[in-house]
Amino acid sequence: MWSSDVDTSEVFLNTSSLQTMGVLDEEITLSSGSISQEQFQRAVKRSLAELYQSNPLIVDSLFEEHAVPVLQDADPGSDAVQDGEIKQKLLDKFRKKAFQAIEDHYEQPKMQQGISGLPYPDSLRTEENSGRVEVQLHINANGEVDAVEVIEGTHPVLDAIIMRAAALETTWNPAYVTEGQSQTPRAGWGRLSTNFPAPR
Repeated sequence: MWSSDVDTSEVFLNTSSLQTMGVLDEEITLSSGSISQEQFQRAVKRSLAELYQSNPLIVDSLFEEHAVPVLQDADPGSDAVQDGEIKQKLLDKFRKKAFQAIEDHYEQPKMQQGISGLPYPDSLRTEENSGRVEVQLHINANGEVDAVEVIEGTHPVLDAIIMRAAALETTWNPAYVTEGQSQTPRAGWGRLSTNFPAPR
């Protein structure tokens, strides 16, 4: 579902991973022991995937400009990797630092009003049709929802119900990039989910 004046090649973006967003080209394989600074930065970047979903291009630019200098001062140590992964405590520490470095210059789109009172047709209240529906919305720089797509669905009718409600009922603040003392509104993506419960 999208507005007639929207370029769908830009608003429908696969944000399921950093690879599909075009941020990282491949997964890294880590062996036990120490890791390079590049591997460490890529691992921290992967841990910020949810933030990247809001606008991969802007967030990656801010990561390189503001988070990388913070991470370059890090010394992961010679025993940073365990079972092919960076130790969680270490990753969490520097994920938080990188997130803060980006957040000082960027605000994700924020929902101001959500959905209430969704219709749930009696004919679809079955175990088979129950479940979670998640949609991804494109919010333009004016804070308007101009495109919605289903990320996870249950039944076409239920999917359509939440898509319509997400487009017409939700209100958003756009993303903002802070430059000096000014904030510039930018387009971005948000997500919204709801559950259609199974009959009791």
